Amino acid sequence: MHDRRLHLLAIFIALLLLPIQVSGEGEEHSIATLDEIGSIEELALGISEAELRPQGDLLLLVGDDGYAHLIDSSNPEDRSKDISLTSGKQEDLNALSWHPGGQSALIVGENGMVLRFMMDNYALETVDGRGILEGEKQNSIKWNRNGDTAYLGGDNGSIYSYSSAEGFNKLTQTNSPVTGLECHPSPETRICMLTTAGDGVAVIDSYNEVHWISNTNSDTWVDVICPDVARKTCILVGSGKRITMLNLNAEDPKSSTTSNAQVLTSLNGELTGASLMGDGNVALHVAPYSLAAYNLAKEIAWSVVTAADVEDLGSIRGSSMVHIWGTQDDTGFIISSSGALAEMKPLLEEEEEDDLMTIAVVTLVAISVPGVFLGMLYMNSSTMQRWWHNMTTKRRKRKELKNNSEK
Repeated sequence: MHDRRLHLLAIFIALLLLPIQVSGEGEEHSIATLDEIGSIEELALGISEAELRPQGDLLLLVGDDGYAHLIDSSNPEDRSKDISLTSGKQEDLNALSWHPGGQSALIVGENGMVLRFMMDNYALETVDGRGILEGEKQNSIKWNRNGDTAYLGGDNGSIYSYSSAEGFNKLTQTNSPVTGLECHPSPETRICMLTTAGDGVAVIDSYNEVHWISNTNSDTWVDVICPDVARKTCILVGSGKRITMLNLNAEDPKSSTTSNAQVLTSLNGELTGASLMGDGNVALHVAPYSLAAYNLAKEIAWSVVTAADVEDLGSIRGSSMVHIWGTQDDTGFIISSSGALAEMKPLLEEEEEDDLMTIAVVTLVAISVPGVFLGMLYMNSSTMQRWWHNMTTKRRKRKELKNNSEK
């Protein structure tokens, strides 16, 4: 009898997982084309993150060996408008966040490095009090929308707050890397959130209290993004091609909840991050190199550029997407980890797009399987593991080549 119950339980779990297992990777269709428009440098770079200035005119890039650079966001192929920033540091710079006023930005990296960039003189200066972070690798940073507090997330799971008045304060410690930080775009909401690789999702209230969201700690989360200032809903991006809505409770942040996950079953590849486009749609970064989009209001996803579209783009293929910006889902620019730039253009005229969209929509399957089973499935995603391994290997090889050339 005991064996029979175990057998029935196994069948039940298999049936629950059936939509994910049988929905295989089908044919994808693009609605945009990519054109190579140059590279920041002649040699491949190791760009970790890029972010648009709040005014929308400049894109700040950071990367390996203290690299920091400004490019024009509307004409990113024009190198005459570049501004090279000298950090004087050898530590890798991993993440940045513009202050809401757009006159400064904070940059974080290896060994507790924290720099402040100033627009008035293009200076990079070390932030006082960062000694508390020494030895830690910082993965993420984000200013809240009021611009009075920034939050930092470490590779060792540490979470800090920073303000000019109080300096750095440790809020809590998790057991897995912090993978993403975001703050809701409404200054009145004053809620920020973070994702981790194994400890779940948390919200940070206006008192710097960290509240963990239930039923999220069995997944591997890679990013979080909030596309709509009027809606108290943000999008969690996870491995296993899944996205989940985080419903914020502004009055009682610890009571925030998540909706059932949606799995992009017909999407080829793994989700690795997200960017916000000018039309409010979310650009989903996919590995191998491709791009999808998601509309929060309609709750639909669609392919924008497939991996097949970049097979002949040598400077882009094999790198990873760092940031995407533009006016709408199929019109804009992409910066890659190598420093390569691409322009995205609509494949068809506007009046023909509706017909194309009908075949570009990605199948979404809503699931409510207990998180432990999904966590086991997604955290063992071979595609995600290969992507992380390849990115780590390429970064190590770049550094080895650079060190050898300097000898």
